[in-house]
Amino acid sequence: MMMEMFANKFPEIAEKETRCILMPYGKDLPEGHYYFPESFCNDKECDCRRAFINVIFEEEPIATIGFGWEDLKFYEKWANDKSMAKDLKGPILELTGIRTKYSENALSLFKGVLMQDKLFLGRLPIHYKMFKDSLSDSKEDEAAYESEDFNPDEHTVISLCRGIGTGFEAITDTNREAFYPIIMAIEEEIWSHYLENDSFKDSEVIELLKNLRDNILSEEVSFNMLEKEIIRKIKVVLFLNDYNQRDLSLSISSVLKSAKLHKSMGGNRGYLTFISHFFEQMKK
Repeated sequence: MMMEMFANKFPEIAEKETRCILMPYGKDLPEGHYYFPESFCNDKECDCRRAFINVIFEEEPIATIGFGWEDLKFYEKWANDKSMAKDLKGPILELTGIRTKYSENALSLFKGVLMQDKLFLGRLPIHYKMFKDSLSDSKEDEAAYESEDFNPDEHTVISLCRGIGTGFEAITDTNREAFYPIIMAIEEEIWSHYLENDSFKDSEVIELLKNLRDNILSEEVSFNMLEKEIIRKIKVVLFLNDYNQRDLSLSISSVLKSAKLHKSMGGNRGYLTFISHFFEQMKK
């Protein structure tokens, strides 16, 4: 399950219906415009009935809020876990979302204003249904069908990279979602390996990511078994999406940066613990 912006599917509607709050000068949040663009789960088999709402101050993201509009009983049944239902319904600051020094106050703003806005709350399930319905278009189904016959071993990474790609020169908080397919493919394979080998350490992850970053486009460098599995996953992602060599390099570097950061904060398995928690939550 990945979250995708509603604006990706319906840009004109999003432009008209994305909520904006103009805040005067105050002690809790800076003066200016606060936008609340919506994202929904792009797994068409999932019916979570939730939205991720990034809070954007002028052009700077400051928080990610998770919110479900159904009652608690729905989320208890959906998650099969009563203890999780309250968080799924929210509104809460999402664990895997954007966090800044303004996040708590942004959540208070959301609760105080948008949770009282019946028009906004009424539009969320409508936008959700529109988004979900759009996932079953024939082009996507055709791509899924074609992927069944795709053999990664018959292609090189460089041959699968497209010329245009995302067009981004760097990964930022505002465009990170565009790179999620590559990032998630890498991290899910690392996580799967860790589940089978609990002696795996962040230092090993960092070394393999460095090797991939520096050599993934080469056909002359040898890779270990895990690296080869990651490359196979990446090839599938490249086959199904329009990414170029820069996009691939940026994505691998982003995962490497995350691994280094969480190792520095959490010790030998800080990063592995972090992604394990994330994927376990996703499975639930």
